[in-house]
Amino acid sequence: MADNWLPSFDMDEQKQLDKGVDAHLAQIAADIAARKHWIAPVTDADRAAHREFLAGIIRMPADAWQHLIRVTDRCVGCGICERVCPSASIRVVDGTAVHIPGSCQTCLSCVHNCPEKAIGLTIPEKNPEARYRNEHIRLSEIVDANCQAL
Repeated sequence: MADNWLPSFDMDEQKQLDKGVDAHLAQIAADIAARKHWIAPVTDADRAAHREFLAGIIRMPADAWQHLIRVTDRCVGCGICERVCPSASIRVVDGTAVHIPGSCQTCLSCVHNCPEKAIGLTIPEKNPEARYRNEHIRLSEIVDANCQAL
């Protein structure tokens, strides 16, 4: 599978960027309070980016998104991945996580919540040790939202 069309991403670089989060949140709150109804216009740059994305998708096998997750030998069989997966596409079998393609939503919840970083991507990652967890959401809330048993 050709992956040269995939964007490069480095978590450390992203953390250093000033994304103006507080200003964005203030604007969103103001828009909600004002009951603002507005749809952002689509630009030529947006259209070009979308065409490039679609051209990349066409080059991929139909089930490519089902094969982006890999489990390494770092897995300790804790089962967190199984509990956070909204589509039950990862299961612990004989003490090791197993990714089951077919209904995977490629949400990467299993990747980002694995305490051993034993789950990653099959495509090259600029920073394979980087993981993201929203500091305002507890793991138990993710599990509850996905209706997975504890």
